[in-house]
Amino acid sequence: MPHLRKRHLKPLFQELMSFSPLVGVLGHRQVGKTTFLEANAKVYLSFDDIETLRKDNLNAKVFLNELKELSTAIDESQLCSDLFPSLKERVRKIKTPGQFILSGSVRFTSKKSIQESLTGRIQYMEVLPFSIAEIEGEPLGTKLETLFSTPQVRGLEQALWISAAQHQAKLKAINSYIQRGGLPGVCFIRNDKFRVDRIRDQLRTILDRDLRQIFKTQLPFDVLFEFLSDLAKNEGRIFRYEDSRRHLGLSPVTQKKILYAFESIFLIRPLLLEGDKKGRTYILEDQAESAYLSEGQQSRSTQLLHLIYRNLRCEYFYRTGLQVKTCQFNKRSGSQVPLVFKDPRGVVGFIFSKSPSVDRSTKAAAGAFLKHYANSRAIVVHEGREFEVIDDRIVLCPLTWIV
Repeated sequence: MPHLRKRHLKPLFQELMSFSPLVGVLGHRQVGKTTFLEANAKVYLSFDDIETLRKDNLNAKVFLNELKELSTAIDESQLCSDLFPSLKERVRKIKTPGQFILSGSVRFTSKKSIQESLTGRIQYMEVLPFSIAEIEGEPLGTKLETLFSTPQVRGLEQALWISAAQHQAKLKAINSYIQRGGLPGVCFIRNDKFRVDRIRDQLRTILDRDLRQIFKTQLPFDVLFEFLSDLAKNEGRIFRYEDSRRHLGLSPVTQKKILYAFESIFLIRPLLLEGDKKGRTYILEDQAESAYLSEGQQSRSTQLLHLIYRNLRCEYFYRTGLQVKTCQFNKRSGSQVPLVFKDPRGVVGFIFSKSPSVDRSTKAAAGAFLKHYANSRAIVVHEGREFEVIDDRIVLCPLTWIV
């Protein structure tokens, strides 16, 4: 099929299956979990199938005992809470790696009805929306590795350089990604109206079905949608409970429950604030959903910085042994580095520039950031082709060289 792509997560999946009896494959609804499991599991079952769910609900232990084949996938596993204690007993007795793959659009531990966490018996992995590299058929990148490990910033030019033709092709892919995102059921729809309709219908299913598995609320769809839309419109800004209290009349307690549910169903990702200010900001999981929900109110810099995040995170989500964390740096003076990746080897911060230059305020923000973190470097990205070493810790770099 034309929309099928080689997923970068496959080597990680195979590695986890080689030593863990249970592997959890989780992610946003319609992110491609079912397609991946149908291609990589020996047996595929789904609790979306009423007959399969009925069998398990009658007796989960008997249901599991009938499954003898290794690499058996059970999709939407969270729909049957009784499955989890039976799985614990099964793998306590039979420790063979790669027995079952549990898939779902909800973090299992976020459901109150699932009391058994399977700690020590399951390894989880998350399926992210397609990256630009996956859509374009390119291998899993090593851009972050290069940014962390290149000894001198002058060496980044040679390590990251791409040709003029590659630059133009990547710009085209970037602009497409901002509108189409990386969800397989959305990003390959060329017709704008059909694509928007699909996003809208998908969000309705997520908010009316998946979210209510986590947060038993009577809040109408429109309120939940508006709250999510506000998050999209304010991506990258410090989240303040008072804003939604005024706009939607939601108490901070209710907002916390909604945010927890949004995280649990893979709609949003939190970025903690570091520096003088405390708190967090939120990034939506998919670029197209963010564009749709924000209704054109996001700046170009916000779109591109979060595009960097959504693409670079694949490099550490899909590899074991990496300890990368993401945050945002803020000073009371107003200096901000909107996107920061932290690794035991160092810290890399990204700032967007509208022009191929570093102005005074950008240099001041970079300076405050570099003073705060030892062994750090600031990457000022722009949409042109120019690369320039500003000093031994700051470089001006084309966006296309990063994603």
